[in-house]
Amino acid sequence: MRAILDRDIIVSLVMDDTAGVEIGDLPKGVGLERLRFNGAHVEDLATLTAFWVEVATGFKLHCVKVPGSQYIEMTYADRKHLILNDAHIRLKTPEEITIEQQTAEIKVLKNKLRIKLKAAIGDIQDQQMHTLAFVCALIVYSRQQPQALADFFDSLIPDIKDTFPLSRWEGILKSGAQDLKAAIEAYYEGIDSI
Repeated sequence: MRAILDRDIIVSLVMDDTAGVEIGDLPKGVGLERLRFNGAHVEDLATLTAFWVEVATGFKLHCVKVPGSQYIEMTYADRKHLILNDAHIRLKTPEEITIEQQTAEIKVLKNKLRIKLKAAIGDIQDQQMHTLAFVCALIVYSRQQPQALADFFDSLIPDIKDTFPLSRWEGILKSGAQDLKAAIEAYYEGIDSI
């Protein structure tokens, strides 16, 4: 089998006996994107335990040293964990991978929650209106304490406690209050300096 090569990367196969380079037989059932020619025979990247990695529109894996590449011990499956730190290519640490997976999972959960809230309450403007209605009802209750509002709030307390248990929200709210304080203080300082 003959092929047009870009260094060790097989760009295309050719039928012309005078074009390209003789690379030998190809493994069955493997696409060209996973094959490299090392000068003697075709390598399947999935069988290697180390690569020469080049930064070019993403990361390119090579089975031979090419200019600008770095040698990385890894499996073919690890390629999705490659990152560039300054000019150094490396694999993400297990901790970085775990954090990235958790962040992706949280994003999915937040999107599901957003969809459920929109279906139940409406869009963001409707949700803000509901929040404003609760705040206004609390203001009226704190000043006038009408029995109808007292009964209404009493009926909501079990759902509120289940929805926002203190064991889950105490640390979040404390941290949020501290962050809010710091942000607002910086804002006030900026306003005062105008």
